[in-house]
Amino acid sequence: MAYAEAVTEISGLVIPRDNKGMYIRNDDGQFEVTWTNRTKVALVANTRQFRHWKPDRLEYRIHSSKEVIKYPIPDGPITGIKTSRGGMYLDVALKEAEDENWISEHGLKLYFNQKPQREQLATQGEPHFIGLWNPKDEPRTLSINGRKYEISLKKGGQTQALLYNLLTVNDCKPFVSRATVFGEKKGNVLIADEIHVLPIGDQAAHDDPKLPRYLFIGDSISGNYDRGLREALKGEFNLHHPPTNCGPVRNGAKNIYHWLGAYEQPGRHWDVISFNFGHWNAGSDKASYQRDLETVIAALKKTKAKLIWVTTCPVPNGFPRAGSLSEKGNAPRRTSGVMQKYINPWALEVIKRHPDISTCDQWQFVKNNERGLFTDWWAGTDVHFKGQSADALGAFLAKHIKQVFRQ
Repeated sequence: MAYAEAVTEISGLVIPRDNKGMYIRNDDGQFEVTWTNRTKVALVANTRQFRHWKPDRLEYRIHSSKEVIKYPIPDGPITGIKTSRGGMYLDVALKEAEDENWISEHGLKLYFNQKPQREQLATQGEPHFIGLWNPKDEPRTLSINGRKYEISLKKGGQTQALLYNLLTVNDCKPFVSRATVFGEKKGNVLIADEIHVLPIGDQAAHDDPKLPRYLFIGDSISGNYDRGLREALKGEFNLHHPPTNCGPVRNGAKNIYHWLGAYEQPGRHWDVISFNFGHWNAGSDKASYQRDLETVIAALKKTKAKLIWVTTCPVPNGFPRAGSLSEKGNAPRRTSGVMQKYINPWALEVIKRHPDISTCDQWQFVKNNERGLFTDWWAGTDVHFKGQSADALGAFLAKHIKQVFRQ
């Protein structure tokens, strides 16, 4: 669906209103949304979720969680529409379809229990591949006028698809869903034409109400030490991570209110929050990095939780050595020493402005054990941690969390 400039778009956490609509909350405030009998609802799914496709259901796995949501799949045909950019991009897509019998999943929409009104290859005037989508084929296919094309991401990357005719407005569940709403603004109310629902899981569903709630924010390194952290805090905290790789600090500034959820609701508060942004910012400039970090901190403080900044772990010596800043002031990307010279000092300048935020120095922990636990890691070319070294990082952070919580 293409939207005209007059259409308003709002994204945020779903907050309950009544059976005629909902509220969307983000860092700009809370917005009232009303739906009609013409409002379309789509499930947002990373196409990697399709590996969990069953004959009668999609098992939707929440990122950084053990929670699985099962969506029934209706019988009947599935229309697939993949929209391409025009110009040279479309020329490449058409050549790939002709020569490789392959179409990329980027821009894919699926309509369940619905036959396509027509089947077509994309053209410059109408850049849509339209056909019958078949999840049973391996790899998946889009059949257009009797010819089957593989439709996948075989050339790498990841993307999200929109799945229609699976959900209704009643599936816009508060507190456990994010939504992007497109519609017409009338006064202070947005009349929804389409709602794209992204399940984020129920952070409190499996909590022990007797234990404090702890949120750890970070990129894939936090995923590395997840097991060690959970083991060290087992029986003492309810542990949670945003349902995503949190990526660069710009991503944090844009999404922090989504990750924090409805923390003012009973049982959804946060007692302790640790956070880190660094590896994805190895090519950032100081001003933007610090500005976005301040934005994240301002949001975190509203929770009244005890806050812990986690320094960014080193880049090992197998990478080229970090040089000087670029002419525009950008750090030299993923290079050995970039965290020590630039990213961590920039972050600590900000943290020092907030004496109520403690610091867990994972960078120094890895450095102190350069001739022991992390010897092989330091000689390598992978910033990630595995096995004993990853678990040790988690245990190190856990020790700091316990100390801060008891203060």
